[in-house]
Amino acid sequence: MKIAGRKRLIGVMAASAGLLLMGTASAWWYGDPWYRPYGAGAMTYERQSEMRHHGHDMRDLSSMFDGRRSFNREEAVRLARDLEQGFDDEMLSNFAPGAVVAGSSVAPWAWRNFGAFRGYNLAARQAATGLAEALEKEPSAQDVRNRGVWIPGRRMNYGRFGHLDGLISMDAIREYGRLNATCHSCHALFRGWRR
Repeated sequence: MKIAGRKRLIGVMAASAGLLLMGTASAWWYGDPWYRPYGAGAMTYERQSEMRHHGHDMRDLSSMFDGRRSFNREEAVRLARDLEQGFDDEMLSNFAPGAVVAGSSVAPWAWRNFGAFRGYNLAARQAATGLAEALEKEPSAQDVRNRGVWIPGRRMNYGRFGHLDGLISMDAIREYGRLNATCHSCHALFRGWRR
């Protein structure tokens, strides 16, 4: 009886220690750290957090356009406006020269070609503005006939002509593609290996 109780206690303690270790590791990797970095580390932390938020917003927009999530026009406009506000001069201030520390994935030539980096930031902001403006306008019947619209995949379940309330204009699809291409080309040019 004593040995079985002791084994159970050791098993519970090992499971608790494992959960504590996994929780700590995931909080360190994904979440807000328990302590704030300072100096160049703080800048790296801020820009990585901002880029992580941009990635989440782009993923949510993509899942709405692909039909993995239901299309909600107000939420899509909010996500596009969040992206637009994220590409401001404050984001550029997080890329001060010498702000490379362990864990940073910014390539050193980002500071040597900072004018080009600033241009990509401006292009991304313009594309996000265009995307938000295109998403705000719901396509009319004339737009459907003349230019066509994008029907997210989930809407096809209702039949060919049923439920036309979740239509996305081709201008919005074009602007999303432009924003996506700008982000990918900037990351291809200015993102180095993780240290």
